[in-house]
Amino acid sequence: MNTNSKFNLGGWRSLATISLSVLAIGGASFAHNGERHVKKEAHAESETLEKAAFETINDEYVKSVKPIFQNSCMNCHGATVSLPWYNSIPGVKQLIAYDTTESKVHRDMAKDFPFGGHGTPLEDLDAIQEALTKGSMPPFRYRMMHWSSSVSTEDLKNVMAWIQNSKQELAKIKIKKEGNDL
Repeated sequence: MNTNSKFNLGGWRSLATISLSVLAIGGASFAHNGERHVKKEAHAESETLEKAAFETINDEYVKSVKPIFQNSCMNCHGATVSLPWYNSIPGVKQLIAYDTTESKVHRDMAKDFPFGGHGTPLEDLDAIQEALTKGSMPPFRYRMMHWSSSVSTEDLKNVMAWIQNSKQELAKIKIKKEGNDL
């Protein structure tokens, strides 16, 4: 009988230990609603890195790329639109209004980098790179009436270098954020 009582008592101790462990783990999960919390410091560091990267990208943009875009892009993608004399012609007026409105939905460059619009900064860089590589921006019909709006070979090299450097800066943020999430 002593053997049985020791066995039973030991079984109860094991059961009690397991039950308390389950309650402690379950209680911790319940207290956190089952969510994994990221340290506030890591989040703050990530935001600081992102802000610093955007400042670096924007500084270079303002210095070397914005003057190019002012000549070739800002009439549609900027804050103010300088309407030409032929804007009063019916049909042309509506086309210009549509183009300038639509351009800002995609890429609003009025406030420097990161640009406004519906894309992320990386998507904006990819879209600009693609448009300049394909020669689709500025649009042909715009260049027909604004001959000086074309992007020169030298300017194209400068913009492409800025895009590559900017993508590298954004990649650093992504890598650092992913490292903080681990």
